[in-house]
Amino acid sequence: MMIKICIFLQFITGLLPMQLSSFEQFQNSMRSFNASSIGKSAGGLDIPHVTVSNNGPSKPRVGFICNIAGNRLSSVNVCTSFIDAALIHRDPQLVPLLSNYNVHIIPNLNIDGSQQAFTNINKGTTNANGIDLTSAFPDLRENVQVDAGNVPPEVKSVLDFLEKEQFQTVIVIGASETGITFPLFHVEDDHEGIIDDAIHREIAKKAYSLNPNLAISGCSIGAGQGVTNSRSATFKRRIDSTGTLEDYTYLKYGALTFHFCVSCSLNSDTDVFEENVEVLKELISSSDRGLRGRVVAPDGAGLRGAAVAANDHVVFSQDGGYFWSPLVSGTYNLKISFGSYPEVLVPTLAVEERTQLPETVMGDIDPVPTQHENFLQMNRTLHSIHEEYPAITDLYSIGKSVDGRDLLVIVIGKYPTKHVPGIPDFKYIGNMHGNEVVGRSLLISFSKLLCKNYNTDPRITRILSTTRIHIMPSMNPDGFEAAVPVRDSYNTNGRANAHGEDLNRNFPDQFHDGEEKKREPETEAVMKWMSAHHFILSANLHGGSLVANYPFDDTVSGLQNHVYSQCPDDTFFQHVSRIYSDNHPTMHAGVACNLDGTVQFPGGITNGNKWYPVTGGMQDYNYVFHDCFEITLELGCAKYPDGKFLPDFWSDNRVSLLEYADAVHHSLTGFVKSSEGELISGAQIHVKENSKSVKSGADGDYWRLLVPGVHEIWAEKGPLRSKTVEVTVSDKYQVVYNFTLYSEQSSWNETEHYVFEPPEVFEPPAVEIPVRVREKIVIVSDTDRSEGVKVTFIKHGALDETTSVGEAITCYINGEEVVQSEGNTVAVQVKGLSTVEFQGASFYRATKFLDGSEKSVNVRLFPLPSSLGYHSHEEMLAKFQSVLKECPQMSWVYDIGTTHEKRAMQVLRMSAGDSTTGAENGSKQRIKLVGGIHGNEAVGRECLINLAQYFCSSYGHDDLVTRLLDTLDIHFLPSVNPDGFAVAEHDNWTKGRGNGQDYDLNRNFPDRIAPRKDPLQPETSAIMKWSKDKMFTTSISLHGGSLVACYPYDNSESQARVYAGSPDDNTFVYMASTYARAHPTMYKGERICDDDRFVGGISNGAHWYPLNGGMQDWNYLQCNTMEITVEMGCNKYPTEHELLQKYYDHYLPLIAHIKNSRQGFWGTVTDSAGSAIEDIDVVISAPEVGVNISARHSGEFWRVAAPGKYEVTFTAAGYKSHVHHVEVGHVSWADLPQPIKVVLFMDGEDIKNHEDSLSRESRMEMLMRRYVVVTVLAVVLVAAVVMGLLWRRKKNRELERRSKDIEYKGLIADDSDSE
Repeated sequence: MMIKICIFLQFITGLLPMQLSSFEQFQNSMRSFNASSIGKSAGGLDIPHVTVSNNGPSKPRVGFICNIAGNRLSSVNVCTSFIDAALIHRDPQLVPLLSNYNVHIIPNLNIDGSQQAFTNINKGTTNANGIDLTSAFPDLRENVQVDAGNVPPEVKSVLDFLEKEQFQTVIVIGASETGITFPLFHVEDDHEGIIDDAIHREIAKKAYSLNPNLAISGCSIGAGQGVTNSRSATFKRRIDSTGTLEDYTYLKYGALTFHFCVSCSLNSDTDVFEENVEVLKELISSSDRGLRGRVVAPDGAGLRGAAVAANDHVVFSQDGGYFWSPLVSGTYNLKISFGSYPEVLVPTLAVEERTQLPETVMGDIDPVPTQHENFLQMNRTLHSIHEEYPAITDLYSIGKSVDGRDLLVIVIGKYPTKHVPGIPDFKYIGNMHGNEVVGRSLLISFSKLLCKNYNTDPRITRILSTTRIHIMPSMNPDGFEAAVPVRDSYNTNGRANAHGEDLNRNFPDQFHDGEEKKREPETEAVMKWMSAHHFILSANLHGGSLVANYPFDDTVSGLQNHVYSQCPDDTFFQHVSRIYSDNHPTMHAGVACNLDGTVQFPGGITNGNKWYPVTGGMQDYNYVFHDCFEITLELGCAKYPDGKFLPDFWSDNRVSLLEYADAVHHSLTGFVKSSEGELISGAQIHVKENSKSVKSGADGDYWRLLVPGVHEIWAEKGPLRSKTVEVTVSDKYQVVYNFTLYSEQSSWNETEHYVFEPPEVFEPPAVEIPVRVREKIVIVSDTDRSEGVKVTFIKHGALDETTSVGEAITCYINGEEVVQSEGNTVAVQVKGLSTVEFQGASFYRATKFLDGSEKSVNVRLFPLPSSLGYHSHEEMLAKFQSVLKECPQMSWVYDIGTTHEKRAMQVLRMSAGDSTTGAENGSKQRIKLVGGIHGNEAVGRECLINLAQYFCSSYGHDDLVTRLLDTLDIHFLPSVNPDGFAVAEHDNWTKGRGNGQDYDLNRNFPDRIAPRKDPLQPETSAIMKWSKDKMFTTSISLHGGSLVACYPYDNSESQARVYAGSPDDNTFVYMASTYARAHPTMYKGERICDDDRFVGGISNGAHWYPLNGGMQDWNYLQCNTMEITVEMGCNKYPTEHELLQKYYDHYLPLIAHIKNSRQGFWGTVTDSAGSAIEDIDVVISAPEVGVNISARHSGEFWRVAAPGKYEVTFTAAGYKSHVHHVEVGHVSWADLPQPIKVVLFMDGEDIKNHEDSLSRESRMEMLMRRYVVVTVLAVVLVAAVVMGLLWRRKKNRELERRSKDIEYKGLIADDSDSE
């Protein structure tokens, strides 16, 4: 019993701060903390170190170093009390904070001095050797080289400790005055401050303010202000010195560094720790102020030591690739670099108090060439590549040179050893002229690039999975060995082969090959090689100029300089040449080698003969005789530059080499077969108005390279021919069409209009078929868009006041009139349904099908308004208030900011079943619908206002709307730019586009590639803060001026009109397609606005036109929000009559988009005790496309994903990762996908033992419960003992009284006897 009482008393008294009265008591406390040692002092004592919290590499590191001066015992008391409160008593003030940081404390650095100070406070200012440690550290400002033999052991121990830990924040605790100081402590003039002066000062001021007693102590530093660095003359005069620990940690590691003086007294007898605990907490939490992120290799491994430069501030990533960059709020140009990886640039990044940067993947492994390799070296390199990557490479020789050197070719691809039907063969040839050596080196490095990044880099993996690439670094190895390194474009040594023949004049020529030339061994080898392989696209790498050169190289009439010799595929050759040129940093400028800067080759490309004629050239031979489209690339003015310039050539050409190889897929492809299904080789593929035909290969497969657009094509062989096909070719993907050849001429005359749906684009569910009756009722059916079955609408009564019974009604499917019928019956052809009657209700189910099968099909009717008008800003806000009044239980309005002209940016939030106070339900997905970022594009604004009103009035009546509001948290922002709308005019395409300062808000967001040109606008800032706060799952931005649904990315490195897909490309295509298909005409992609034509009604942003600073890319990269941009029509600000039609057209697509927010998977992540785990990484990997994207949520997560199979990895710091396989299907109108429930176990935890898997908070809670139980038991037992003692005392008294009574009675008896 007494033992339990002692435990209870120890628990109660232990909550008091630890006050040290002797050195022995300090040593005993260190033993109770299980302190380790970082080294020995000069006096031979252990320098203690305590790890207060260790939460893994994803959390910032904070180091406390106390009592450098030796006699600052108040600092020792503070640090010891901190450890005691955190580790022994689990102080609730500290435990939640410490779970987010790794905190280490050296409570008594100058332990020798403190041993003396505990006896005499005026002693102990040095170590046992008499050295003042406060100025004994290396002075990096003066570049003083410290003699290792003279470094005090305490200093050496701390230096090693700092190097090992590399803290984000170092807090030096001292005493004898009060305040917080920061570097530099030694400067060269009174006004010099550090780069990070502002962030240090901001943090120090806030922390200092949390203990008001510091300011009134009478000994505050910095002229009584309490916060300073040595720029303050008052402070500088007192401690300006070299060799301070504070300057060292800041200059060496870039750590936030503070010197916190906690008390005027050297050894205070007050509770200094309790007075300053809030200050200490603020300094700890400053460790992740500014920017934080992670840098990883392509395989996902964290990279330690990556340099992260935000303007002039540089920090380095630590274990796991995590970094923290202390920055004040503002805009920064970010550059991340590591080793030979290409730098990652994030221009104009907006940094707030705590900004999380998405995980930075350091591109691909970049094998930069550094020297020219002779034949033997090249031979060894190619063999070593093949030996290291045998699964994806093949190495062979196509023949011998004159001097007997092998003409080596390395093949790289998923199927390297043979042609696989359906996979094109591509080739690069270098060093045809032996003295033009740059291409040779680049192709060796290009081979390494492909191999090293296969299965890690998504782009390269896709290219190698769909292409077989043949690379011949040197066609003329004899010439290379004879070449002389001279930086002269006209140097000819080694140009020819060993026979002195120019190999690029030695091929058969279409115009001038009457007399058969003697073919050189190298030429014959290449000709046989081309006959053995069905090459589709090729490039020949030369030097001496800077241009992409395309056929023809000569003319029928002979050697005519500067005459354009056009081949039948001239437009494609220009297109593919521009792909290379546009991705080269200087080639596209066309200056080439002109020293005066004049343009020689517009766009960096040229027709061969237009430049100068070449007879017997290889590129024309490829095209004319083998159907292989080849261009010649001149890579620079110097033919044989010094090897030190090769990295520059590589940097200039690596992207172009990749883009050009990928261009082999800018084609129509497929197979040619007979009507019996047999594959046909040698069939000719014809294009209307093009005299050049190409032939199908041995396996019947063919590729026809074509510029994007509509083409009429057909195939034939002998008497067999196919019908003519009109097909639209894209430069995003191969268009697949299989020809069937017929012998009957009647089959040839048909013309098929063929629309190809690429296999990599997910098909959205066929459930959204808008049908309009008098444009007043919309019917949606769960059936495919097609013809074949009849649906009948029978009208009983008027549809509205303008339609009488019996009046003719016109029905539309996707805007096309289907049938018109007199009377009250209208027939509509819809696949799969037999006659279904509609008699005025809002929902029907049809079960009878023409084929006799029984299947339920839902059909829904939506009423639409008969008129629509524009709302001023004030009217829009009033409309919000009317929604609030009508639907107070499911709608709220809140401000996110104000515009330049001080108009309120208000958001209407709608969600059913939430708290009436407006508190958001954390278990619902948040989505946002945004309109009017360009003020003069007004359709989206009005559609959103009316859609919100419809949701309010339809809740509880329409089951779809009810379901959406029950499961989603929908935020409407109809007008981002009300200032622009206020001045916009009908049919004026520019007025009101910008905001009140005429800045384009959709060019004002931080961009992943280009720096922002204009200052950050208040509207942009408000959107950014709002989006980061809410972390929406999906978003849509409504624009005007065209008719298309666009998706990221909006730009590319080249700033050209090229496809720039994101890692989530498939899902974005799915989202955009769903919108386009629900629209009556968008899905057709017709040219209705200018000359734009979009296949399927969708477009990648950059592929349409590149823009920098767009909102959709920023949302995706910074908030993991899947945003698409919809252009709602050609007229940006139509009349009110036209506006009504726009609403009819976009009503269903908007609902389809909202419904699509639930497409994917969702769930919860908990620990084994059932508690939600915050800061979860949900990493999604779809191996076939290489997607690797992270999203963060608290416990619950949502991930939008197109249908498919995904491998999902859940990770959290301190927990074992968990892999979950998910199959995502199409989400129906009414159903949600089933949630995923994931349980993570802590590192080192026995999964079978759930008790040991409790989180730290749960264990502490359990421990506190046990203490309470013990306390209660102790009190009960003490009470029982006391009661027992009282009862015993009472009994004793009764016994005493009885014995006295007995004794008294006995005496009486004795007296009577005696009488």
